[in-house]
Amino acid sequence: MGGSAAGVPQESVSQAPTDAWKREIVDYLLGRWSVAAVVVPLRAVQQSKLDHPPIRRWWTFEGKQYTMLGGPLAAHWATVIRAARRLDETFNPRLRVSDRTDGVVDWGHTLARGPYTLRAEYVVRSSGIGLSDEERAALRGWVGWIRNEWAGYATSVDIEHDLEWGSLATDIESPFTDERLRRWAHTARQSRWPLLRNVVAESLRPVLEPEELDRIPLPPDRAKLFELVCLVRIARCLAPPPRELRWLNRDTTSNVLRLQGTICHYQQGLDRKSVLATRDYAGPLAKAVDAFGLRIPEYVDLAFDFDASRFGFDGLIVEVKSGSQQYDATVAQLRTYRAARPRRSGSRYLIWGIVERPDAPEAIEDQLARVVSKAADEEDLWVFSGADDIGVVLRAVFGDLQPLP
Repeated sequence: MGGSAAGVPQESVSQAPTDAWKREIVDYLLGRWSVAAVVVPLRAVQQSKLDHPPIRRWWTFEGKQYTMLGGPLAAHWATVIRAARRLDETFNPRLRVSDRTDGVVDWGHTLARGPYTLRAEYVVRSSGIGLSDEERAALRGWVGWIRNEWAGYATSVDIEHDLEWGSLATDIESPFTDERLRRWAHTARQSRWPLLRNVVAESLRPVLEPEELDRIPLPPDRAKLFELVCLVRIARCLAPPPRELRWLNRDTTSNVLRLQGTICHYQQGLDRKSVLATRDYAGPLAKAVDAFGLRIPEYVDLAFDFDASRFGFDGLIVEVKSGSQQYDATVAQLRTYRAARPRRSGSRYLIWGIVERPDAPEAIEDQLARVVSKAADEEDLWVFSGADDIGVVLRAVFGDLQPLP
């Protein structure tokens, strides 16, 4: 029977690091400097101010799940456009001019029109069955805004963005001020029409209610969360803050994160045949692995490929271990990743094992100095560190990184 030290619940102790990791990851997604930025000083300078949180449009289109659609907005454009067109066709002006009293006459508006000598005209109220004037303005205004947002996002991340809205998007032009968006969102939230309440209003939340972005879901698994915080810390060093961020998703992006000058792969799949052909598995062991159904490495935790060689390196291959695991727990998998992962002939990589709490007998700077100074230019460089020393490692290997062109 074990208890927690000093009366502190064990759960709160174990949760503290993961809460900090979540904040650090979300800070990166929102373009904020994290309190942990001190460990990642090797960042390029961002010259212009971000217009919006880098993750906002990804969340609106590909991250946020819309209950009415059963998934993200980007995957259901045809359904949304079809529903918007049908809804627009129900528009029934609340007041119309008629030469007959064939409805409820609004005498106030009728008399306000002044006397008519040629024929009598009456302002008649409609039944109110279809879209109201405010709802139609909100729907058409939203179409103009969402079309503009999608075109900007899709162009930035290089995906198809042509959508056929027809005449729906011809009435409303930019600028789309917060005041206009708030008015449309209010109307949509109060509407009885599901498309307005569940799609239009919900898609406006990320821009009008920034706190929604702070709740972007992250994996509950501690090991996965630790991998992501390591990814973010490395990304802060290697590339300027992204202006538009298409976050990781196995289905839509194959877990590839495109940064300036760098492509990041998260949980990159390995070809089974390539793994079994490596020196660690080749020969009789490969046959035994298949015969007995042994598990082999399937995914590389993190890999960064540079668009152009940087300081003699073409990228990084990283294995991440959380908890109490030490450097030696990363070696076997790194050897396999290094041999099985496709790479250009003659390329040179930093092979890196990162653990949460290293039990190192001496300072990381001294360890790195001995390894880096003796490294051959044509060979991969092996290093090991804790997550808090990510900036120290990159500074030792690359020096002071300069802003990318």
